[in-house]
Amino acid sequence: MALPDTDLNRRERKAQRTRREIVRAACELVLEEGYERATIARIAERADLATRTVTTRFASKEAIFFDGLNEALARVEQALERPDGDVVDRLRGWIAEMSQLPALKEDDAELRALRSRAIDHDPELRALFGQHFDRAHDAIARAVAATSGLAPGSAGPQMIAAATVVMLRVVERLAAEDDEQASVELERGFEVLRGALTAL
Repeated sequence: MALPDTDLNRRERKAQRTRREIVRAACELVLEEGYERATIARIAERADLATRTVTTRFASKEAIFFDGLNEALARVEQALERPDGDVVDRLRGWIAEMSQLPALKEDDAELRALRSRAIDHDPELRALFGQHFDRAHDAIARAVAATSGLAPGSAGPQMIAAATVVMLRVVERLAAEDDEQASVELERGFEVLRGALTAL
């Protein structure tokens, strides 16, 4: 028998609260003791949950910090392969699309800021974050190469890809604290990128 909407909504809200408590506990432990010592068992204890509850919600400890990032990267790859507009237009479209995802809308600003601080605080987490963004770098370099006629590994596409990734990481950190300032920096970044594309 199907659950009434109210029961389903209640369960969804409870699941969302549980996920947020897990992320909060994990981030607090990283800030206090580092990523290595923030084991699944200790995260569960900190969140006052069973270990199985944590592993049911997240496939790995890494996923607690980067949940949704793989989906975001897959979407940017798809966006950059579209024929419409230039690379900046496609990145704008991707960001607009990502901002409408339910998971991002449900993720409160305080928790985003806490997660951002935890990642910045720990060298291992920073390295993992960088590895994820290598995928975006490669996709951007390919897109720039396709529109400029240059090889993806040549200086122009590589420099623009590197600058774009830095911009996205800066904006991501700013967005955790101040959405308005992040939007301003994003626009500035896009102006620089468009100028660089024109110069190729």
